[in-house]
Amino acid sequence: MLKARKWLLLALTVALMCGVGAAGAAEKAKKGQAAPQEWELIIPTGEIEKTSVDPAPRISSLDGKTVALRWNGKNNGDVAMNRLGELLQKKYPTVKIVKIYETDPSTNIISASAQNSQRITDYIKTLKPDLVIGAQAD
Repeated sequence: MLKARKWLLLALTVALMCGVGAAGAAEKAKKGQAAPQEWELIIPTGEIEKTSVDPAPRISSLDGKTVALRWNGKNNGDVAMNRLGELLQKKYPTVKIVKIYETDPSTNIISASAQNSQRITDYIKTLKPDLVIGAQAD
């Protein structure tokens, strides 16, 4: 069951990062709502688990928002995040960019364990960001 949850979390993270959504999601997004998404997760052992997930509310603008940039320490991820921060600041002058990799360098790692992931997540929560963007840059 724990493995199934890890795979579900991974699948949801990838899908949300890629902007995957149902046909009605675009219409609901215009109203500031996100449509529930139906998922069929096939675990490598062949088990199938069906679940429904309500996506987090979408942000309509970055003006005045706080964006946290998370880098896991892999080569050039910080370069990508620095450039992204510059571009966001240029397009949205009132956005606050927080480079987590500078405010707490101990987070610049591949978490490698649930305990370390939780520690990093807890730190990020203290920053109260409106949006978190992460980079691997392999």
